Amino acid sequence: MFKAKELRDKSPEELEDLRREFLREIFELRGRRVDTKADKTHLIGQRRKEIARILTIQKERTS
Repeated sequence: MFKAKELRDKSPEELEDLRREFLREIFELRGRRVDTKADKTHLIGQRRKEIARILTIQKERTS
């Protein structure tokens, strides 16, 4: 899990890549949950929070 300070040190391109990676991971985790093969369902919430942190930092930089 990334902290806000670690994310602020990354470039805008790196942040966007991370955000896309987390979205893809959430999609895969949800698919596994439907198939009842999910063993790490807690990661969905963690990834959503990390995406929110990334979006917050991106918004701070634009304003």
